[in-house]
Parts: sequence; C-alpha cells; structure tokens
Amino acid sequence: MERLAKCSYFVKGSLTSVCMACSRANCICPEPKGIVAHRLTYKDKNQKTQTVYVPDSRVKEVRKLILSYRKYRDITEMILDLNIKIFKESSRN
Repeated sequence: MERLAKCSYFVKGSLTSVCMACSRANCICPEPKGIVAHRLTYKDKNQKTQTVYVPDSRVKEVRKLILSYRKYRDITEMILDLNIKIFKESSRN
C-alpha cells in the first residue's frame, strides 16, 4: 500500500515535442524555425485521442507524472495477478 500511495498523483499519456510551424514530431519545414512545443497526448474514456499543451516550465513535472502512472500501473497489475492467484487457490478447495 505504501508503494501505491507514493504514486497517487499521475497522468496517463505520452509527452511529445513538436515543431511550432508544422506541428509534427518529425519536422518537414523547409527551414525549421527551431521553436519547439510540448504536448501531452492521451485517450479519454471513449478512447478518443486528446492533446494538451504543456508549457516548457512544466515538461519535467509531466515526465514525472507519466513515470508515476507507469509505477501505478505496474503495482495494480501485481495486485490483479495476486487476486487471480488467490481466486484460483480458493476455487480448488
């Protein structure tokens, strides 16, 4: 439970850096301007892709939140596996 409490603040998604001129991760501009924007992309409850602008000042924070989500996901997967194992054992009796 302690490990789960440590990752209670998280976001699910991907952080990408894109060219401000063409909005592509792999810039196709003939003369790239060198201005980069950051976006958090995730799927909502209807599995529709959503994008949120991330200011430069918050990129490090968002990376930590994504890492926290991965830890949360790993812990919940372990709990689910353990619950299945307990269920199987109790079904045998």
